[in-house]
Amino acid sequence: MNKKTLEICASTGLVFLMIVLLILVQTEAPEPLRPAGFVLAVLAFMILMGLAGFGLMKVEA
Repeated sequence: MNKKTLEICASTGLVFLMIVLLILVQTEAPEPLRPAGFVLAVLAFMILMGLAGFGLMKVEA
């Protein structure tokens, strides 16, 4: 796999993970905790995307 394909797959997978997390927060979290759940889901997405970016920097072009 080349670097471009890995980048597309990682980004797509992380977006789907974020969508699943947002749906879980909407359906499973109690009403008062939903705003915090949305913030945590977006924060987790940002951290994982950053880690994926650092991992992709190590991949040879």
